[in-house]
Amino acid sequence: MKIIIIGATSGLGRGTAEILAKNGHQVGITGRRNEMLEEITTQYPNIKIAKMDVTQEDTLPVLEHLIRELGGMDMLLYSSGIGKALLDIDYENENRTNKTNIDGFTKIACFAYHYFKNQGHGHFAVISSVAGYRGLRGAPSYSGTKGYQRLFTESLAQTAHHEKLKIKFTTIIPGFVDTDLLKDQNYPLTLPLKKAIRIIAKGLRKQKRHIYVDGKWRFIVFAMRLVPNWIWERML
Repeated sequence: MKIIIIGATSGLGRGTAEILAKNGHQVGITGRRNEMLEEITTQYPNIKIAKMDVTQEDTLPVLEHLIRELGGMDMLLYSSGIGKALLDIDYENENRTNKTNIDGFTKIACFAYHYFKNQGHGHFAVISSVAGYRGLRGAPSYSGTKGYQRLFTESLAQTAHHEKLKIKFTTIIPGFVDTDLLKDQNYPLTLPLKKAIRIIAKGLRKQKRHIYVDGKWRFIVFAMRLVPNWIWERML
C-alpha cells in the first residue's frame, strides 16, 4: 500500500511512518524540518520525503509531487498539528494553531477526498484528540480545531457514503501520549509513544472508523460528554 503522512518528523506521525515502512508499505512523509526528514531517510532509505508547511501556498504542488514520486496514494494520514495550553489567551498563539489544524487540514482533506474519488478508492485518516470533544482550559483553539477535524471527517464520510464512493475514513483519538507536545508537563494516564503507535498502525490496517489511543479513552470520552456544562466549566 502507498501511504502518505502529513507531518511526520516527530511523535505519532513519525512513529507511524516508521512502523508502516517496516511492515512493507511504500511510505511518503512531509514535514517542516528538513534536518529531521533527512534523519528519517538515513534510518529508512525507502521512505520518500518532502519538505512542506501546510500553512503555505505551495502545499498542494508539493503533495502532488510526492504522490508522483511514490507512484500513487492509497492512504493519507493527516498528522500535522500544533497547540499549547496557555492560561494567558493570546490571539497570535491561537491563530497559529488555527492555521495548521483548520486551514492546512481542510486544504489537504479536500484534496485527498477528490483524489480518492477520481481514483475509485482510498483511505483518509486524521489524528484528532480527546480534546476535540470538550473545551479544555487554556486551549480554546486546540480543543476547537480538534473538534473541527473530527466533525469535518464525519461529514466527508457521510458524503462519500451517499455518493457510494469506496473511500474509508479513520479518526484517531489519542488521550495523553508521551510526545514533544506534552514535554515537561505532567498528565495522568499518559501512554508510552511506542504503545500508541502500535495501536494506530493496527487500527489503520483494520480500517477502523475510530481509533482510541488507548481503549480506556472511549469510556472517558463518553463520560466527558455526559457532564453538564455548569459542572464542566468548574472542573480541571
